Amino acid sequence: MIEALFFDIDGTLIDHSAGGGGKIPHSTIACLNALRKKNIKLFVATGRPLEMVHFLKPIFPFDGFVTFNGQLAITQEGSVLHRMAHNPEDIRLLAKLVEEDPFPCLLLEETDKFYLKDYNVIRKHYKDLNLPIPQGPYDLNRLNKHPVLQFLAYMPYEDVVRRLQPLQHIEVTSAGGDILDIIPKGGGKEVGIAAVANHYGWKRENICVFGDGNNDCRMLEWAGTGIAMGNGTPAAKAAADYVTTHVGQDGIQNALLHFGLLSEKDLKNF
Repeated sequence: MIEALFFDIDGTLIDHSAGGGGKIPHSTIACLNALRKKNIKLFVATGRPLEMVHFLKPIFPFDGFVTFNGQLAITQEGSVLHRMAHNPEDIRLLAKLVEEDPFPCLLLEETDKFYLKDYNVIRKHYKDLNLPIPQGPYDLNRLNKHPVLQFLAYMPYEDVVRRLQPLQHIEVTSAGGDILDIIPKGGGKEVGIAAVANHYGWKRENICVFGDGNNDCRMLEWAGTGIAMGNGTPAAKAAADYVTTHVGQDGIQNALLHFGLLSEKDLKNF
């Protein structure tokens, strides 16, 4: 029996295709409401930092959020269920690397963000999201009280791997594109989800997850039921137990009907 579902945001809850308008399909909203009526817990599992998930609250009251690619898990009320930070020595070394051979990099704390060097690509990223522009340059003294949960590198994957080779405790992941998410080694969405499951006493086989990107692969493999969107990457589809239709073609609804988690009758009033 499924007790909880976890949803990625971009490409899973939100349809970013030309016809999707960057919105959550109506069928998905209907499913979330029908699932809530069945007392199934509903969480988000995203690579986004905490400040980039607040927009969901007026759309649907999720029970909690696994953010920063699994490095921070919180309840709807804000109670922290899991937090995993970068090794401070890696952050100090990163600052040295950027000083010696600059590249655009953004450090993400739980609530604040700082660039090491100011770049237009970083400013544009946050301006396009209609979010406050990052501060900087980063002060390494912050490490004593404000751990870095994730950092972003604005470069192609091959360049990031080459430049960050000296860092010993990191993993490079991404939902796609040339903004790479750098997380602590041993982290990941599945780690954050497992911490939430442990808190509530759920077994792995009683958890279902939806995702579409390469950064979703491990959670898709870990969960009792892993569902990849039809618009997902080849790696995400290979990691999943089931591949549904495109996010904009009622992908979440079709998967929930396929697995019997919802019926047409359940959705009738939504």
